[in-house]
Parts: sequence; C-alpha cells; structure tokens
Amino acid sequence: MATTRRRNQLGQSIVELAIAAPVLLSLLLGAFDAAVLVSDKVIAGAACRQGARLGAELGGTITNTVVPPMTVAEADAYITKNMLAVAKAMNYSTISDIYIYSPTEADGNLPINGSGAPTGPDLVDHFTVTGTPGNYTATLSGSYNLTLDKRLQVPPSETPVGVKLRWSYAPPTGLGINVILTEYAVFLAAPVLP
Repeated sequence: MATTRRRNQLGQSIVELAIAAPVLLSLLLGAFDAAVLVSDKVIAGAACRQGARLGAELGGTITNTVVPPMTVAEADAYITKNMLAVAKAMNYSTISDIYIYSPTEADGNLPINGSGAPTGPDLVDHFTVTGTPGNYTATLSGSYNLTLDKRLQVPPSETPVGVKLRWSYAPPTGLGINVILTEYAVFLAAPVLP
C-alpha cells in the first residue's frame, strides 16, 4: 500500500513537472526576448539623438564655413554614417530606413505609411538602408528636400531638425513574430545670432 502511494505521488510529480516546465521555459525565454528588445530600443534612441544632434550642429548656410562649402549630400552622409555606427550594436534588429526631416507635427514625429514612405508635408531626406549590422549602406530614396538653406539658425526661427529610424526586431529565441518599430529625436538647429 505504501509502495502504491509512493508511485502515485511520483507519477503526480512527473505530470506536474511536464505541465510546469514548458510554461516556465516560455516565461524565461519571453523575458530574455523582452530584455533584448528594450536594449535595442535604447540603442536606436541613442542613434537618433546622435543623428539629430549632428543635424542641428551642421546647421544651415550660416555655419557652413568650410571651403569648399559642405553640400547637403555630405551633411546627410555624415549624419547617416554616425547613426549607423551607433546602431550597429543592435544585435537582433535590422535597420531599414533613416529619415532626416524638419517636422510639422506638434510632437515632432514624422508620419510614415506601412511601407516606410513619408506621408506628411515635412521636408524629408529619406534614406533606405541595406546590408547587415556593422556593414550597413544608406542610399538616398528620391531627392534632397531638406537643403542646408532650409535649416534656419537665426533665433527665434531656428528650424527643428528631426531624425527617425525605422527598424525591425526579430526575437533571438524564435518565439513570437518580427516587429517593425520606429524611434525619433528632434533638436533645434544650432542658433547663430545675427
């Protein structure tokens, strides 16, 4: 009788373990996926702040005193290069687009559609990003709309310069689905007093 009771308890413990183990494993893997997503989101935010800071510092025609003067293509290439250097630490994410823009929305965001094309009236330089992390290439999609002469630096009318990053996240554990996310930052162009 004692042997039968011990076998029943052992059988019950095995059934409980078989039910609880997958649940606990899923929770553990889900917590790991969430932690990696938060890490990549923090890095994306840092890349956007770096790009917006550079966009504000490069400013417009007033501070463009290098000889020969910097072109909008050179300024935007410098911004995208620095953003991609910061973003290469995003281990489980793939960057698809970079936008350098002057926002018209009150919150500074740039509206984009599901395919990543800007939908608002903002002045936008849109770059498509190809390659792999650490080996990205940013290519202009269209023409330069936010030219340096539109990046005003005289107070109180400094142009806000925004940078938006569009990226997709693939959980490292394979649980869940790929998610497309965006991150943006806006700084005022570096002021120059008249």
